Amino acid sequence: MPPLPPTTFPILGLTGGIAAGKSFVAKRMVERGWALIDADALAREAVQPGGEGLAALVAAFGPSCLQPDGTLDRAWMATHVFADDGARACLNAILHPLIEALLVGRLEALPLGTRGAVLDAALWVERGRAHHFDAFWTVDAPEDLRLARLMARDALSREAALTRLRAQASAPERALHADLVIPNDGRDLTAILAGAEASLLSNWKVRRARTWRAPMPAPFTADQLREILTALLNRGGDYGEIFVERRRAHALGMDDGRMEDVLASETFGASLRLMDGETTRFADLIAPGFDELLEAAHTLAAPGTGGQADIPALSLMVHPTPSPVERDPGHVPLDEKVALVRRAEALARSHAETLRPGALKQVSAGYGDNTQRVWIAAAECMDGTWSGRLTEDHRTQVVLRVNATAGDGQQLQSGYQALGETRGFELFTDEAVTHTVHEAVRLAMQALDAQPAPAGTFPVVLSSSAGGTMIHEACGHGLEADLALAGMSAFAGKLGQKVAAEGVTIIDDGTLPHKRGSQAIDDEGNPVSRVVLIENGVLKAYLQSRKTSRKMATEPTGNGRRESYRHLPIPRMRNTFLAAGSEAPEAILRDLDRGLLVKHMGGGQVDTVTGNFVFQVTEGYWVENGEAKYPVKNATLSGCGPDVLKGLTRIGSDLHHFDIGTCGKDGQGVPVSDALPTILCPALVVGGTAEPLPSVI
Repeated sequence: MPPLPPTTFPILGLTGGIAAGKSFVAKRMVERGWALIDADALAREAVQPGGEGLAALVAAFGPSCLQPDGTLDRAWMATHVFADDGARACLNAILHPLIEALLVGRLEALPLGTRGAVLDAALWVERGRAHHFDAFWTVDAPEDLRLARLMARDALSREAALTRLRAQASAPERALHADLVIPNDGRDLTAILAGAEASLLSNWKVRRARTWRAPMPAPFTADQLREILTALLNRGGDYGEIFVERRRAHALGMDDGRMEDVLASETFGASLRLMDGETTRFADLIAPGFDELLEAAHTLAAPGTGGQADIPALSLMVHPTPSPVERDPGHVPLDEKVALVRRAEALARSHAETLRPGALKQVSAGYGDNTQRVWIAAAECMDGTWSGRLTEDHRTQVVLRVNATAGDGQQLQSGYQALGETRGFELFTDEAVTHTVHEAVRLAMQALDAQPAPAGTFPVVLSSSAGGTMIHEACGHGLEADLALAGMSAFAGKLGQKVAAEGVTIIDDGTLPHKRGSQAIDDEGNPVSRVVLIENGVLKAYLQSRKTSRKMATEPTGNGRRESYRHLPIPRMRNTFLAAGSEAPEAILRDLDRGLLVKHMGGGQVDTVTGNFVFQVTEGYWVENGEAKYPVKNATLSGCGPDVLKGLTRIGSDLHHFDIGTCGKDGQGVPVSDALPTILCPALVVGGTAEPLPSVI
């Protein structure tokens, strides 16, 4: 989608699942004086007889898609595309560019005095566009109510209606992107809409400035970067790239009341990459000037034997950030950061005394921030024609880590919690800091009373609070294209095949607001996206970098990531999660006769070739007759990731908690997050130090 045109009024993105009632909410906003631009209406306009849209559809789907009067048979098309993923992708590829061009035209035509514009579309989340607006609202309603509405409206069977509902992002996933979730279940929405509108009208200019940030002064001009690319490609090659990075970082560490670490660093560097068929040449330079980069470009080009590239002028492409920052940590005084760490340490001690006087033995608290600015200039030859682009991004990460150690004279146990996002210093509210510290202390104290975990093969309920470690490690790495190409993945060569149970959908999304793996562009300059890796059990895609996408004859997915300018980009996860199902999480636990409930996961190991994994459990409970009987300690889980996916039968509706971390691969670490809803794994091997219990299997 092209950037939205500048306007003198706010732009509201509105979405909702089929039959949730977003059109009803849109009409209410029109009554409040807002202009409405309806994507469904634009879609109908895009396929009018005589237009290029309808002609393209006929060419793709044949004359069967037309009614006798020559207009599009929308009922035929809906039935066809909802039953065929490839047909749906083809339809979207034809219509979305036409619809988006019409949308931009409608926005530009609105008068200056417009109160605001509502952009109503069903697929903003699926298209990775939810962060392009001044605010994003989603309309939701209970699934049974939506089904009843859809069946009555379109005369569908329940099965056909469910197919259409499941073809879109789930309500919990849309809620992750939304500034407001509107419950359209029959209640009066007047007060909700009035309050949300007032808030939007008061702050949209500030929000827009943070989302569509003004370009930052670059270390090199566009003309200089083009000259370097020309030198890099003057003896052949089909892709050239300059990656320029400026990074500032701060870290504080307090251990047992002593501030032991106060660190600050600033780095500036650049790298050059030249790809010529299967060959890649790479160079990185510390704090280079223009002449040094030019010399390095000539050095990399020297082994080539081809002709010179005709690179067009570079113009800066601006992409919105999914993570607007309110307080840049680089502008926060050091004493305020020190006060945050001291406050966390003091909170831990006071809360520990409340829970179990004298049990706290040690507290470690640490703070870190990282501000990275990147500029990426690239030139590529496709079908004999050279293109060039220049992109930039400003990324901010902050984190607070708390580790509490408790003892009772016979043992020591620890509890750990981290609070981190792609936000500024505004993340550290009193409420958020207190919750993080209290959780770390609670885990340490509870572990003192935990019993040794039993050993055996049992059903395991993974709570949504456990985070998506299993999805990330046991499945996610195997979905990275470089491992699949090398045959080092259990999912290699299985595109289009059933690799998981029905209802299992795994998504990697770099557009989620403020999540640790989110950013405006990847480290190759591609805009971030939402990638459906597995849909209803079928393997749909791998995570692609530019290099792997060329080998697989597909498009980059915005997953080319690198730790710094010193590294080559490789396919990496961003925010990876198992999509929510429809079951109540409490019902899943209630039906567990005997097994393990896991609420927090620790580290582990995985073999990406086989999918076999071993993970630590940092908070778990032995369950009997649907009730948690006692906490356990020293538990591990082991199994095979692909087998777990095939065996999932119950998936909860409670997707909300994302664990954060730094993912290591090929000697590089990048920030990521992961999540899953409450799920039931029918059989996992539980390792423990108690006497073995008879296994369920």
